[in-house]
Amino acid sequence: MVTPLRVWLLSDGVPGHTNQALGLLRRIAVLKTVDCQEYEVVLGFRLLRPLLRFAQNRRLAWASRLARWVYKAWPESKDPPQLIVSAGGNTSFINAQLAQQFACANFYMGSLRGLDPNLFTAVFTLQPLAGPRGVALENNIVLPILPSNSEPEEGYAEAQVLRHRYPDHALCAVLLGGDGSGYRYTVEDWQQLAEAMNTLSRQHRVVWLLTTSRRTGRRGETTLQSLLQPQTLAEVVWFGENPSNRNAVFLHAADFVLCSEDSMSMLHEALAANAKVVTFSPSHAKPPARYADKITRLYQDGYVQRCSISALSALQVGALRTAQPRQASDWRLAIERAIAPLLNKIQTGGD
Repeated sequence: MVTPLRVWLLSDGVPGHTNQALGLLRRIAVLKTVDCQEYEVVLGFRLLRPLLRFAQNRRLAWASRLARWVYKAWPESKDPPQLIVSAGGNTSFINAQLAQQFACANFYMGSLRGLDPNLFTAVFTLQPLAGPRGVALENNIVLPILPSNSEPEEGYAEAQVLRHRYPDHALCAVLLGGDGSGYRYTVEDWQQLAEAMNTLSRQHRVVWLLTTSRRTGRRGETTLQSLLQPQTLAEVVWFGENPSNRNAVFLHAADFVLCSEDSMSMLHEALAANAKVVTFSPSHAKPPARYADKITRLYQDGYVQRCSISALSALQVGALRTAQPRQASDWRLAIERAIAPLLNKIQTGGD
């Protein structure tokens, strides 16, 4: 009898980060029988974070006490984990500390925020991490795209129903983020977006599969609600009113996707579905250099087209519908191949 691998999944409550961690967990579950417990963790006391980083990097004994102070809740269980999985910078400190506490393996996806990469069994990134003297880190697994918590067949049947409902229209999924990562939206930006969507609907018979997110905010949602023509909306998720997730259905149904550049997680979720993606940005867009480099690389490699909100109404919808997307490499298989030898080192008692 195979004993399941005991996994703790840490969530910072950010849907995109949780989706990535669950996507990684799915790949683990392909290779191992898994018994997973999920914990939501909240990182507080911002002023103490540099001190915690200092203590953890130097493996100081009091780092554990400080970590328990900095986090508002600490996971507890009678069955300790054999593997910890998390995504997002706010989970990094507790991921590292719990792995040290339980002497177990740990996978982390996201920015290290100055933490020693050797605090993790594997660090998953989109760009290589540089080690001492520029040497590549052995535990750095560089991904073509971020993992998504969906399989190719999920949402397909519902998507076909949507497509049959609009046989003579172009379906476009719109994935909206909001303020963050150096991007800031004004009322004028939301107005321009609504006007562009109305124009594209009128000129090219586009109907919309629209989902907002936590960061879109009330102002963004109410502006769009007041200006968008209801008859052009095939389906809408107003996250502030009903925070459901219809992304898998929307991405399968869509002829192409508009995605705000500020949401790296939604962008990669669309790419994971092999969608044709156009990113757009508001009038105020000053992302950090590392973030901007990731977007630029996706554009240069042919995964996305880029546009400003003010230019969206000029999109060539016909060309987008017939274009072939740049196929993301099989990221599922790439992750499984990378983690298989790491998982084989973890003792599960029955393997």
